[in-house]
Amino acid sequence: MMVEDLGIEAKEAAGREVAKLLPLRELLVSVSQIKADYIARQQANDAQLSTMVAEQVEQAQAGLKALASSEKAVNHLRGNFLNTEKLCKECQTLIDNHDQIKLLSNARNNLNTTLRDVEGMLSISVEAAAAKDSLSDDKELINTYERLTSLDGKRRFALATAGSHKEEASRLKEYFVEVDQTWETFEQTLWSHISNFFELAKESPETLVRALRVVEMQEILDEQVAEEAAEAEGDEAMASVANPGKKAFTAIASTKKAKQGKGYKDKCYEQLTKAVENRFSKLLSELVFENLKGAIEEAKTIGQELGDIYDHVAPCFPPRYEIFQLMVNLYTERFIQWLRLLSDRGNDITNIEILKITEWIVKYQDNLIELGVDESLAQVCSESGAMDPLMDSYVERMEATTRKWYLNILEADKVQPPKLTDDGKLYTPAAVDLFRILGEQVQVVTENSTEVMLYRIALSINQVLVDFQGAMKKGLEEPASEIGLEPLCAMINNNLRCYDLAMELGSSIIESLSENYAEQVDFDDTCKGFLEVAKEAIIQTVVFIFDDPGAQELLVKLYHKEWSEGQITESLVETFDDYFKDVQMFIEERSYKKFVDSCLEQTVISYVDHLLAQKNYIKEDTIERMILDEEVLMEFFKNHTSAKNVENRMRILIDLRELASAESPDTFTLVYTHILEHQPDCPPEVVEKIVSLREGIPRKDAKEVVRECKEIYESSLIDGYPSRAGFVFSKLKSLNTSKITNIFRKLH
Repeated sequence: MMVEDLGIEAKEAAGREVAKLLPLRELLVSVSQIKADYIARQQANDAQLSTMVAEQVEQAQAGLKALASSEKAVNHLRGNFLNTEKLCKECQTLIDNHDQIKLLSNARNNLNTTLRDVEGMLSISVEAAAAKDSLSDDKELINTYERLTSLDGKRRFALATAGSHKEEASRLKEYFVEVDQTWETFEQTLWSHISNFFELAKESPETLVRALRVVEMQEILDEQVAEEAAEAEGDEAMASVANPGKKAFTAIASTKKAKQGKGYKDKCYEQLTKAVENRFSKLLSELVFENLKGAIEEAKTIGQELGDIYDHVAPCFPPRYEIFQLMVNLYTERFIQWLRLLSDRGNDITNIEILKITEWIVKYQDNLIELGVDESLAQVCSESGAMDPLMDSYVERMEATTRKWYLNILEADKVQPPKLTDDGKLYTPAAVDLFRILGEQVQVVTENSTEVMLYRIALSINQVLVDFQGAMKKGLEEPASEIGLEPLCAMINNNLRCYDLAMELGSSIIESLSENYAEQVDFDDTCKGFLEVAKEAIIQTVVFIFDDPGAQELLVKLYHKEWSEGQITESLVETFDDYFKDVQMFIEERSYKKFVDSCLEQTVISYVDHLLAQKNYIKEDTIERMILDEEVLMEFFKNHTSAKNVENRMRILIDLRELASAESPDTFTLVYTHILEHQPDCPPEVVEKIVSLREGIPRKDAKEVVRECKEIYESSLIDGYPSRAGFVFSKLKSLNTSKITNIFRKLH
């Protein structure tokens, strides 16, 4: 009943294992592969099990023989006791000849001992020959080892018996020459099996298991000999204290040598390492220099061998050897060496070939992870730095190509007219084309390369975008009149589009990177850079409008006769209206609001600048005209932006008009204090200029007003500077004194 229960439990456990391997219906196609893997592992396990069972049977047979021999010896000993008792009774009359009998007994014992030693010495060559003959049969590997170990024991006993008799010891060594030769041949065979571990594990795992069993047996023997040597060393050390001399020193030296043993386990690791080195020899000494395609194929083949090592080699080794992890380390170290050799000739390797190399690294890492290797250890190849020179070459070439490309398209944009979208917005294909190329580059690297490579590409793209922004800003340094209104509008739209595309590209890259790398890549500031370029383009668009000859002709007449007659501001607004219609049609709505606000600011700056620059006295009709200007400008700009924006920016014109119409010192200071609340950088020189343009203000009162305003201004400063810069006074040409310029420079 218990056997049936165990069978049911095994069947259920097998069902659970199959369910784990095939959780989805789609995986049923892999049943044949799983079955093949199972059969291969079962064969390896069966081979190992059969070898172990055979060894146990051999040991059991040897035990039975020993038991039979012991029984025979006991019976023989019992007969000897009976004979001894009989002889004792017979020899009672010989007690008077005890001394002679004792000498005769010693002589007889010595003779028997000598005969046994002679027989043992004569049998050495026979046993050595038998051991040598058994070398040809791999199944007799362990028996051969045991025979040779037994002969070694006889040698140690014989040499120890000879003691300090050098001549006798020398003659004894001659008997063991054949043993040494057989040992040498045996070890060559043993290490040949170990070196051929990969093929043996698949073709004859029993032979590999036997070879490893010999290594284990020798390690145990070494430990026993070391323990005996340590005990002897302690005894000899005590002897040297009691009777110091050269003999004691020599004995201690010999025991130290005995403690070292044969070191089979270390030699086993050495042979495994040499075998791996030989496996990589062609890759590292020939293909890496002569045939890159062949080298990559060879690397693929070698890397796939780790699967066979996991399935076939590892089961043959004792678990404490951790043979699979050892092989992973050895293989990875040499693959890194291969990558370093490739990096040394990075200039000769194309970007396509670099991607093929990184593609191999990705597949190698995935293979290791599938075999159960920790992800951090699987990524040693990509994170070792061996690929850095190749990645540097790839990135540098990509940056150079991309830079050359976007400079060419920016030059083309200068001579080719912008295109129109379906809704009439201007654009050039440069932005879309640039991000299409960058997106393709990211996709290629993501699909075929390592995370480190993607990280490097992310940093490179960041720099490319920054350089692209710099190139566009440099283009905006040209006079706005030479650039043209339509190219400026197209640039505004392009940079808004670039911002959206950069955010999209940056998000996709960040999602593909692990947290460690993602934290080191900052696309936000780079994306905002496009908004800054768009802002510069908007400013240049406003400059283009104000540089218009018609607009310039009107602006220079501000606060002159034509202006006072109402011929300037109305005409200027009409000019603005013509341009605004075009710009509103050409650019996106979100940029148009910023354009209007920027144009409004420039209008206010121009009116303030011309007010402070003109030299005519401010009269009542001047104040009235200023009021009319405010109404005309506010009405026009309110049609294009919010009333709040217009009122905030027009406030300074209203405040300056009130300052120009003030009738008392208190009114001057009150208005100036109000100005400083929203324009903290308005210097007292503005008050001084306006007061100087007023008629009828006594000089004494004018000086007092200026003095009080200076005190108010100085008391408003923080650490000697205005709390913030407004949008007007730092940009006025009429206040070009060194003191004010320095203040504005520090504010900006």
